Amino acid sequence: MRKLNFFTKNIFFALIFLFFPCFAGISVFAQNVEISDEPEVSFSEEIDVSSDEKSADVMSGETLIPTDSEKAEDSALSENSETADVSAETDEYGGDIASIQVEIPSEMRPRQPDPEKLKEIQQKDEDGSEYESNSMTLSFGTPSEINSVVDKIVEEDDPRYSDALYDLFQTTASNDVRRKILGYFARQKDPCLSSYAVEILDDPYDTPLSLVQECMNYVSEVQCKAAAPALIKLIDSDEEKYFTAALSALGKTGGAKESLYLAKFLERDDLETAQRQALMRTLGQMNAVETFDSIMKIAQDEDENSFVRMYAAEALGNMKKNEAIPVLIKLFETDDPNMREYCIKGLQNFPDSKKAKTTIIQAIRDDHVKVRVQAVKAVKEMQMKDAMDFLIYRAKNDSENSVKKECYPVIAEFDTQKGNEFLVKQITDKKVPDSAKLMAAEALLKSGNNSGTNEIAELAKEIVDDPARKSLKYSLGKVMAKYMKPAFADVAVLYVQAKDAQLVALGLDMYKAGRYETVKAAVKTLAEDKKNSANRKRARKLLGMEDEDFETKNSESLNETENKSSEKVAPAKKEENNISADAK
Repeated sequence: MRKLNFFTKNIFFALIFLFFPCFAGISVFAQNVEISDEPEVSFSEEIDVSSDEKSADVMSGETLIPTDSEKAEDSALSENSETADVSAETDEYGGDIASIQVEIPSEMRPRQPDPEKLKEIQQKDEDGSEYESNSMTLSFGTPSEINSVVDKIVEEDDPRYSDALYDLFQTTASNDVRRKILGYFARQKDPCLSSYAVEILDDPYDTPLSLVQECMNYVSEVQCKAAAPALIKLIDSDEEKYFTAALSALGKTGGAKESLYLAKFLERDDLETAQRQALMRTLGQMNAVETFDSIMKIAQDEDENSFVRMYAAEALGNMKKNEAIPVLIKLFETDDPNMREYCIKGLQNFPDSKKAKTTIIQAIRDDHVKVRVQAVKAVKEMQMKDAMDFLIYRAKNDSENSVKKECYPVIAEFDTQKGNEFLVKQITDKKVPDSAKLMAAEALLKSGNNSGTNEIAELAKEIVDDPARKSLKYSLGKVMAKYMKPAFADVAVLYVQAKDAQLVALGLDMYKAGRYETVKAAVKTLAEDKKNSANRKRARKLLGMEDEDFETKNSESLNETENKSSEKVAPAKKEENNISADAK
């Protein structure tokens, strides 16, 4: 009987093993069955089955219920078998967006300024008085005074105040000051305030909107990748006031994961047209090749909003996939000038494509001004020097000044014989209007092209005494003051000696830029002028002359003159008194 019971129990366990999915509950009961005291017999001796670890566990009665890890593994295997064609990469933004953890970057000090740039700024502030004055304002000024100084620092691109501004940012109670300092470091591309900006973007709801937007601009300019998750959370929230700015910032900080999220977000039915436009423009900035197919469909969809389509066209080009070229060329044939403009923006990413170049050449001749302007920009981007004839024609004959302004710098930058001859002729030909002369001169000097320097100088000398050409004199002087050219020395002398105070100031600017030895005498004459003018003071500063000593000597000279006059007057008064007494 005992043997029979033992055999029955083994059969029972075997049935449980074979029919485990259906009788999982019986296993619990089986564990409570009293086991015989007979010696253990291997289950494999009774039944010929595999003896893997799970079978052994079942036989031993340790557990018949799968563990949590086993359940998870089985579930994962099942899902993978059903979606074998899905990318292995996990979508981090597929779940609860609000629960995303944002990692705050470590705090850091500002970067050290570029030595060359620092030297250049210090030379402009010869005696350091400007630096001292600005530093005092940053230390003791009111928020409005500080903001004025920061605006000035940003305008002059002065890197000397980075540490002072960083320390001020940590202590100020003014959000306006914080905003100004964020703007300064954004322009410097310095990530030193990333920890603050990301922390604000992760929870912006108690912070003024203007400061939040400045934080978004800041992370964009420094390309702070750590800000991307916080920006995704803001985009996904119902706060419309953050939507557009957050999208724009994500365009510069996000990567493949963020672009896939936005492409999926674009499929939502509750988006407004403006939001769809902003989304597509951001995807274009991100160059997300992962979204190429879906964006190409949108670009070709005639029922889609026209602005969404044109941003999609630009996005296709930015991805630089050759498959986009025929699509963009076909879309360029549309009657919509906006679409044509953005097709050119897309095609300029393919400098090796003859078909793309041919379309851009045709765009230079487009009826719409914005298409022509964009085509000239594309010619510059693609270095299409073979388009020179088209550029020259547009520079001479285009009805829109905006097209001419785009053409002149490109012609100068290409530095070809034909282009340089055209620009120099614009400067020397008396029939050419002054506006064209100025554009030609500015383009040549800015490009570093050595052509036309002497002609520019001769033009400036020719008009220095012409009262009818004040605008050209002033504008040309401002341009020449930016560049150190020996040919400009004679012009600087004439400007310094002019009766027009504005021309004198421009002459001093030219001397400061070039420190021409031949101009020094004219500057010294101005510095010794007895008229106490702003230009005289500046001339003395440029020459390193102490203005206080000059004032003291001037004052002493005046006192001596007055004393001598009084001595002459005193005897006369005494004699007059004596005559008066005699008369009495």
